[in-house]
Amino acid sequence: MLSQHFHAFFNAWVFFTRLPAPPGVHFSDDHLNRGSRYFSWIGMMLGALLAGTILLFNQLLPWSIAVLLMLVFSLLLTGAFHEDGLADLLDGFGGGFDRESALSIMKDSRLGTYGASALFMSLVLRWQLLVFLFEAGVSPWLVLPLVHASSRFWSISTLWSLPYVSDAVQAKSKPLATRFGWQASLIAAIPVAASFLLLPWPMALLFVVSALLLRNLLIRWFQRRIQGYTGDALGGAQQLQELLMLTLWLAWL
Repeated sequence: MLSQHFHAFFNAWVFFTRLPAPPGVHFSDDHLNRGSRYFSWIGMMLGALLAGTILLFNQLLPWSIAVLLMLVFSLLLTGAFHEDGLADLLDGFGGGFDRESALSIMKDSRLGTYGASALFMSLVLRWQLLVFLFEAGVSPWLVLPLVHASSRFWSISTLWSLPYVSDAVQAKSKPLATRFGWQASLIAAIPVAASFLLLPWPMALLFVVSALLLRNLLIRWFQRRIQGYTGDALGGAQQLQELLMLTLWLAWL
């Protein structure tokens, strides 16, 4: 049983990052499918790695430049996996007038105007929000692990409510995200719940309620446009949840 969790975690680790797995990991569709429960755990670990990176940069550089370099590093760590999902999602929903055309555009590797605009605005907004938060004295060790874990948890929770759509051969979420039962949900929620304990309870409540509202809006949007979710929809949801939490955090201050 423990070995299954080990293999599942590092299957997801290699899928979501550009970092290697330790020797002895077995790669399979089944292990990768079970790895969805570690989505938030991987987010928390990446957030901690980015927190250490930005504090190192800040020893020599002002916050504005340190955050920018950290964002570049984060794109290298993940291969811009979620950013690509956001761009494809907005290209498909912006340029597609029906379900079939939206799905077709989302599979297209070319970047369109909607996707490029969304990607640019997302990166600039994230950069500015993090600069203001860190300049205000909020610790990167708190912000980055929490935001990366929580946004990934709410993204993968889309599977509670929607069926999978699109071509199984080309899809980014196959075979990772097709099942997400209560046991997997509980495991995925642990790092998020633990992180929220470090916040004042009214602030944590605000984050949870706002994330639920955004989740429900996105689910309605996905259902209306494509009658389900795709890998790009999950990536876009993660990016939007991250931006929402950072915006609320700054507004709280």
